[in-house]
Amino acid sequence: MKKILVTCLILINLITLSGCSENNSKADIKIYPVKTVELKDERYPVSLEYEGLTGGSEVRKLSFKSSAKVSKIYISKGQHVQKGDKLVDLDKTDLNFAMEGSKSQMDAASAQYNKAVNGAQAEDINKAQISVKNAQDNYNYCKDLYDKNVSLFEMHAVTQQQVNDIKIKLDGSESELNGAKETLKQLQNGTREEDKQAALAQLNAAKADYESKFNLLQDASLTADVDGYVVDILCKEGEMQSAGYPAVLIRSENQVVTVGLSDEDVKKIQLGIKAQVKIDDITTDAEVMNIVQMADSKSGTYSAEIKLLNPIDNSKFYIGQSTKVYINEGEMNGIWIPISTILNDGQDYVYVVEDGRAVRKNITLGQTNESQVCVEGLKSGDNLVNEGMKNIKAGYQVSVN
Repeated sequence: MKKILVTCLILINLITLSGCSENNSKADIKIYPVKTVELKDERYPVSLEYEGLTGGSEVRKLSFKSSAKVSKIYISKGQHVQKGDKLVDLDKTDLNFAMEGSKSQMDAASAQYNKAVNGAQAEDINKAQISVKNAQDNYNYCKDLYDKNVSLFEMHAVTQQQVNDIKIKLDGSESELNGAKETLKQLQNGTREEDKQAALAQLNAAKADYESKFNLLQDASLTADVDGYVVDILCKEGEMQSAGYPAVLIRSENQVVTVGLSDEDVKKIQLGIKAQVKIDDITTDAEVMNIVQMADSKSGTYSAEIKLLNPIDNSKFYIGQSTKVYINEGEMNGIWIPISTILNDGQDYVYVVEDGRAVRKNITLGQTNESQVCVEGLKSGDNLVNEGMKNIKAGYQVSVN
């Protein structure tokens, strides 16, 4: 009887203890509050994101073609200028001397050419005829004197040396006569064609030299070639400015950002495609205005220029400033989730809620659009945990608020 009583007491205690254990177990289970969003297929615009630099080809380096001292600077850094405004003058003294000397040579060459083309005047021909007559009279006199001395030499009245001396005079008078006749002939027949061509070549060379000196003089006054702003002044009054060395940097009124596109992305971009440019805290619309068709030898990228369609205040647009550029690539349909919901332990993943529990889903990231990213690994209808995900692990019981 006692054994039966003890056995009953033991069973009662076991039942009691079992009930307490179950109640305690239920009390120890923790439920984590989270918030979720139901996923669905969505379409978002996608873009290529690049780092860019302000400036690009819109910055012009203006220099002089000749070296001289800087006499006057008319502008200051940051100043707005219009096309044709004076920027810098060089000392033009030596350039003026050079141009005047060149002009004199050109005028002389022109006179020679005109003389060759127009031929000799009647006065010149008359003088040449007189020279021929005088040369002929002198030759006749020398010839008569020579003939007489030859006769006297035969009679042994004069020496051989005397005959030889007169022969020299005769030969000289004959040369003078032939020269005078040739000059008269040239004057009467006009200048030969090859002489005219030579005179023309000399005139053209003189003109080219004069034009070169004239252009150098004109270039000694540097003017703005576009409407824009003075980026920098690289010279000082009174100092020597070397030819070809930049004196002033000017940027046009266009605000441009340059990016280097990869060989894959450059095939996706066309002129006129819209973009957005972010400079500090300012974002403005832009478009692709130029793409260089040859890759840079150092970076291997293709330079593209992005023009701001809504220019920002010039006080906030500095040349060489780093920017963010987003070039529109179209739209993409898929599962888009907030970037803030993504966790990573070496693998990107998120939590979804299934049957009141947190379930881990590994994902693959795709295109982004601001704070959203298109992912693979999720499907339409999934309940994505978008708040409280850092407090849970896979399998935790959760309550959706």
